[in-house]
Amino acid sequence: MNTASDNNPDLLTDEQLLEALAQETKAAIGRIYSLHPATSIDTVTLPGGAPLSLKREDISTVHSYKWRGSGNKISKICDAGFKGQLVAASAGNHAQGVAVVAARQKLNATIFMPLSTPLLKQESVRNFGGDFVTIRLHGDSFDESQREAIRYAEESGGTFIPPYDDLDVIAGQSTIAVEFLDQLPELPTHVFIGIGGGGVAAGIASVIKRTHPEIKVIGVEGAGQDSMSRSIEAGERVTLETLDKFCDGTAVACPGKLPFRLCSMLLDDCMRVSNDDACHAIQFLWQTMRVIVEPSAGLGVAAAMATEFEPDDRPLAILSGSNVDFMMLPKIARMGQVQRPETRYYQFELSEKAGSLIGLLDQFFVNMNIIDFQYGRMGDDIAYPTIGVEVPHSALADLEEFLRDPAIPPFQEVTGSAASNFRVIPFRVDRLKLPFFAVIEFANRPGALREFMRGASRLGNVCYMNYTDTGQTEGQALMGFEFPDIARQTEFLDWLQGSGIPFQPVPIHSVQQLTSGVESSDGWNAGS
Repeated sequence: MNTASDNNPDLLTDEQLLEALAQETKAAIGRIYSLHPATSIDTVTLPGGAPLSLKREDISTVHSYKWRGSGNKISKICDAGFKGQLVAASAGNHAQGVAVVAARQKLNATIFMPLSTPLLKQESVRNFGGDFVTIRLHGDSFDESQREAIRYAEESGGTFIPPYDDLDVIAGQSTIAVEFLDQLPELPTHVFIGIGGGGVAAGIASVIKRTHPEIKVIGVEGAGQDSMSRSIEAGERVTLETLDKFCDGTAVACPGKLPFRLCSMLLDDCMRVSNDDACHAIQFLWQTMRVIVEPSAGLGVAAAMATEFEPDDRPLAILSGSNVDFMMLPKIARMGQVQRPETRYYQFELSEKAGSLIGLLDQFFVNMNIIDFQYGRMGDDIAYPTIGVEVPHSALADLEEFLRDPAIPPFQEVTGSAASNFRVIPFRVDRLKLPFFAVIEFANRPGALREFMRGASRLGNVCYMNYTDTGQTEGQALMGFEFPDIARQTEFLDWLQGSGIPFQPVPIHSVQQLTSGVESSDGWNAGS
């Protein structure tokens, strides 16, 4: 296996290392622009009024900056006559860069990716690399994939292309700073850079501090993946025991050896931001620019949004990538709400008789936003519905005061319980009489569910309810009803047909396959 640059960085003094990186950066400029032109810069006004410049690495061919480092490394060894096999490990973006260059150079590449890698990134690697690239999924984290990739490269004789811990790779990433220092009419006063393994932060900082040491360079990490910050604070590389992978592009448990050394010398500060902060930054970019980036690319913008600037300050952030899994967008949207309400779940004990559920809603929850309702009939006497409500933080005291009303049926809070989170809804199909199940669709607005249940409860008894607020304009619930006789069931179906409410019947044999719940010994649903 071959990973070394011409000079072993471990043998260089700090001054020699910075000089070697400067020379490699100059050489990289001549290589990478045969692959891709310089990316543009846009400007957006932060909520506090400061103009934030955005280096748009998200609009490159591979939708991230990673083509720079891999392109420089692979082009350099190809210029020296390399014709062998490439091996890489990546959570997604580095893999796409390797794939693009491998296909262009007509080199075979084997790329190891974590099992949890979003399908979008896997498909992008295949599209960019074509027949030249083989993907191998291995491990639950990038670090596990990288260890396997290095082992494979040693056994097969392939050349491992590091994602960040390599002088040539760092030099390729350094070209980002060369570009924006030339593109901007005025120099930035602050530069915010997301950190995973640390390669791009080390490269950008090396260029800035060599020519403009007055510019503040701030590394930014997710609060649950702050391996670089902890390493700098400890004076040695630290490996995190647990790793938050929400910002998957920067989820690295231990920073690279060379990036750690460079970042320790060059960064002015490190900041930590939460996942919610990153999502809020993504929401801000969408609302102001109609731009969507991946969570790790929101780190720099989130840090800039959290910083108080002077009137003459000119901050800049790197939009490092936009390879976001489409299925992550609803979660990002929810987490990005600045004033996101508190969600609380309560399980009540009610009499199992017709009208008891709508009575609970009408008497006690008429002014609350119900976002979840879970209930299944278990017996003839007692019902245990779980209701989720969304409450602004400013109204939490009012909710707690409301729950102290002695007229409220017995209840227990089940917020965060496994049963409510995983929607465990026990019910007994064999206890139902003339059941009818359907997926009901209604307007997703406060009171719509209550209005429907009020009308339905006049004609049938609700025996099953599985509803959660999706945030869409239309809400859906899987509901079950039972009836004392055929005449009442027919009357209900006529009412439902005439109501104009969309519904789709669910065959009873499908319902019977869902579950046959078992009641716990204390009467409350198991897991609560």
